[in-house]
Amino acid sequence: MSYKHILFDIDGTIYDTYFANMDALTALLKQRFPDKSFTDEDLAAIYGVPGEDGLKMLGLPEAEIPALLQEWLDGCIARADTIKLFDGIIALLGYLKNQGFNMAVVTSRRRYGGLAGTLGDCLPPDIRPYITKAVCADDVEHPKPAPDALLHYMQQTGAKAEEILYVGDTATDLQCADAAGVDFALALWGTHERALLKCAHYLKTPYDLINVLTAAPADAQWFAWAREIQAIGQIGLYYCRDVYDKERWLRLREIAAEILSVHTHTPLDQVQENFLFDKGYITPKVDTRAAIFNAEGEILLVQEKNGLWNLPGGWCEENLSAAQNAVKEVREEAGLACCVTKLIAVLDRNAHNTPKLPFGALKVFVECRCDPELTPFVPNSETIGRAFFAEDKLPLDKLRVDTNTLEQLQLCFAAHRTEHWQAVIE
Repeated sequence: MSYKHILFDIDGTIYDTYFANMDALTALLKQRFPDKSFTDEDLAAIYGVPGEDGLKMLGLPEAEIPALLQEWLDGCIARADTIKLFDGIIALLGYLKNQGFNMAVVTSRRRYGGLAGTLGDCLPPDIRPYITKAVCADDVEHPKPAPDALLHYMQQTGAKAEEILYVGDTATDLQCADAAGVDFALALWGTHERALLKCAHYLKTPYDLINVLTAAPADAQWFAWAREIQAIGQIGLYYCRDVYDKERWLRLREIAAEILSVHTHTPLDQVQENFLFDKGYITPKVDTRAAIFNAEGEILLVQEKNGLWNLPGGWCEENLSAAQNAVKEVREEAGLACCVTKLIAVLDRNAHNTPKLPFGALKVFVECRCDPELTPFVPNSETIGRAFFAEDKLPLDKLRVDTNTLEQLQLCFAAHRTEHWQAVIE
């Protein structure tokens, strides 16, 4: 996939407005219609559609809807102090803007609704430095869940459906995307849906969107086949007891190595050394990376003998936990004593780092706190230097991307700046 346009719903995706909206509506309905009962499902069904349409869906008298809508808005305004940006949204928007993605808001808010600010503006002040375009309910004949808003965006910008990813939190957002032929990502941090929604992507945190956008292209089919054949052969060897079956499982592993050797133009013995080294039931290897920051918010990198810079880390040793391994690697590569304070992320290495490895690998990023009195650095068998770098001063031309990409370092910076960080886990 190659998305160029990232479109966002506002309420429940960028801003947490659910409780202000629903509490105000619940209070209104109890006051004005005490004899009527509305279930949670009734109220959830109208979240994400224009307010006037939502009140009609509840079966309220149409003649009273204009006055009811104003009372509802007044109730929302009274609860405006509960509305806030979701954690990580501004950092996400800043990253997307710097990477050159086209961004816009596609919302059920009305452009001319008469309610400004965080609660009613289709482009609230917080996000205007990053997003300047909006498609609103009154810009089209049929608002969400109809596809008109996304089709309007495509018509205005020339964007193709396959270039667009729409990020939202409700079934109406998904229905809009599906009807327009656009991929949809469900913002799990804001959704209150109870039904299972079938989406292209499920985002636990805003930073999961960066993982979606920076994931390496899908494996070539031959590479995927080779890995699968190797895994089948290795698992078969683990369980088999018959000598003839053992020969068949060994042959499967050999075939996998031969496929890789032919397609990568690598000598067979080298492929076998790197590909068939594991024994037992096949599982991913684990790589740990430690993010250490100084008082100025700069991150510590170590320089390897090849001149490339890297977060301290390495393959997790068999007798160590991920945290213990991170501490060991910092001690060996940076010459520092530290302790782990925060889990940043657990990522699929082959989805983000290149070149791909012929086996599965998980990367565990942790934040560590170091003794403020840094001991002098002594070159060792692995590293020749260490230094702290600001986020805008990273040595991008000498970054070891097979172990830590720019996006992964930016993820570490974001975690460091966020007090209540929610780990990104793939």
